Amino acid sequence: MISRDVLITGGSDGIGLAVARLLAAEQGTRVTLVARDAAKLRNAVATLTGEGHHAIAVDLSVPNEVNTLASHVESTHYDVLINNAGFGLYGRFAELSLDDQFRMMRLNMDSVVVLSHAYLRQARRGDALVNTASFLAYAPMPGAAAYSATKAFVAALSETLWWEYKEKGVYVLAFNPSVMATRFHTAAGASAAVFPRALTQSPESVARELVAALRSRTAPRVITGFVTRQFVRLQRLVSSKTALNMLGRRSPIVDGSKTRGAKSPFAAP
Repeated sequence: MISRDVLITGGSDGIGLAVARLLAAEQGTRVTLVARDAAKLRNAVATLTGEGHHAIAVDLSVPNEVNTLASHVESTHYDVLINNAGFGLYGRFAELSLDDQFRMMRLNMDSVVVLSHAYLRQARRGDALVNTASFLAYAPMPGAAAYSATKAFVAALSETLWWEYKEKGVYVLAFNPSVMATRFHTAAGASAAVFPRALTQSPESVARELVAALRSRTAPRVITGFVTRQFVRLQRLVSSKTALNMLGRRSPIVDGSKTRGAKSPFAAP
């Protein structure tokens, strides 16, 4: 058993829900899912095996709601906190809404900082903090400039926290998924098809790697998918110019279809 009480943000679908299902299958584990859509959360919780699971509906791009969840984290002990909530935006930086980019930054970075800080202040030996970044943290992609930057921030924060807390027996992981065939890319303004198929994984496959990392608790960084790990290594071996050109050719903006910027994923449908 990895733990008894787990809190997962971004838990209503994708990686978050896939991880929740794996952990909930372990006898005695109670999962709390966090997302902004209360109805989706209720449906997600209903799919979990076992008992004692909960849902908390908050919008983590709103500072006051982040603080509300942070207060809950400080007053309620969780063996594992998985900061998984996040959004992306595809498009040329100057043509995307600045307000949307700031809101993405608040969700992808600020909420992770606030919740990590609240969690680590009361973490006990044996606890674990997982912060979801992306392989783009190590291979930034033109057409997703601010998004890549937010994930580089999360990765750097988490890897350094791994060192700060390892002697205290608290495990911190920078978790970096490969490309996934989920609604994330559509919401961001493009499609997972812009990436080579070899880099694409299912949420269930990514979730298995996260759970395996929680069991072993050794590495400060996990990049999922064998091909993606080799791709990131290749990016480190070539010049930055070559690396950017490699990803730029796969960018969703190269055909001009996204030069006006993606529709905000925060907007009402």
